[in-house]
Amino acid sequence: MELFIIISLLAIGWLLIYIDIFFIPGFTVFAILGFGMMLTGFYYSFSSYGNSIGWMTIGISILIMITSLVIGFKSGLWNKLSLKQSLSESRMNEWEEGSIKPGDIGIAVSKIALSGTARFNDINYEVNSESEFINPHTEIEILRIENRKIIVQTKK
Repeated sequence: MELFIIISLLAIGWLLIYIDIFFIPGFTVFAILGFGMMLTGFYYSFSSYGNSIGWMTIGISILIMITSLVIGFKSGLWNKLSLKQSLSESRMNEWEEGSIKPGDIGIAVSKIALSGTARFNDINYEVNSESEFINPHTEIEILRIENRKIIVQTKK
């Protein structure tokens, strides 16, 4: 029974660490729980079977961890999960000077609750409402443009 507990603690601990490395990068609760479970497994190994088996358990665990990490990285698992596209060249409010100006009339495409999407001259723009909530399909007017930030209100 003790052997089953030790193997279970080590396996589940390593599984949590592996999940943390490949699926949820960063030092999270999974890594902390995994390290805790593995340390508990090592402790039980030493206390139940003595020093020689305890050190053998640590050695085998390290060998299994290194082997599984190498297999995980060489298999391309990391590449399959990583983001390949960049958003550096796609910005919402890119327009030529003079194409829109304060006073232009457009229509709200989405609900504008402080920010949303509106259409002016058949082009969608990210807009901000100064103080009101604006429902979709409502006519709106550009109040001002500050640093490519379009401030709108309901057309009066």
